[in-house]
Amino acid sequence: MFGFFKSKKTPERQLDHAKDLKVGDMLTIIDSFAYPSWLKGKTLKVIGVQTYQYERSAEYEFVLESDSGKVTFLQIEQSDGEEYANFSIKIQREDVDAIFSLDEFARIFDEESLTHINTQATPEPLERFLGKSYQQSEAPYVCYFYDSDYRDRTLPRYQAESGEACEVIELISSDEKYAINIEVWDGGETDVSLTMCRPLSDIIDLFPGASS
Repeated sequence: MFGFFKSKKTPERQLDHAKDLKVGDMLTIIDSFAYPSWLKGKTLKVIGVQTYQYERSAEYEFVLESDSGKVTFLQIEQSDGEEYANFSIKIQREDVDAIFSLDEFARIFDEESLTHINTQATPEPLERFLGKSYQQSEAPYVCYFYDSDYRDRTLPRYQAESGEACEVIELISSDEKYAINIEVWDGGETDVSLTMCRPLSDIIDLFPGASS
């Protein structure tokens, strides 16, 4: 008879699509040889959500951590009615030299025309993220980076300088399954990432975080 006074339980949050991931959520990747061993069949935790603001759009990037502490980045892409999971890893200067040679890679910054570059070596830890060759897809462009999730908030006005500006250069493999993403920050600091484009169905399970 006193049930009327009991507090109602908050319904558990449903997580049906990877684009709705939040910090604390987890996802499981298919057990496929398309992935390196530290990703293949693994469950990853979302430890951050970042925002890239462009002149007419925005993209959101999930920062994922494996049980071994390795970090990868995920963006969900829609193209021609299909959905893709783009997984990226950052590489270091010595990796760039091993894969392309620093002189060859420097052509991307020096040439006025869109650059074509060949992969000269495929180090075993990175081979699942590498295509055979890449073509620069468009001229460099500027975006603004926010180390926070703006999906449910209004973004600041573009060029309002409230975000961290960077110049982006992207090269894509001929089969469009791999990409190189270069971000040049104020002061000249440069981040280079390797990306593999996979079907969204490779994400086989989604788990809301414990606080959901």
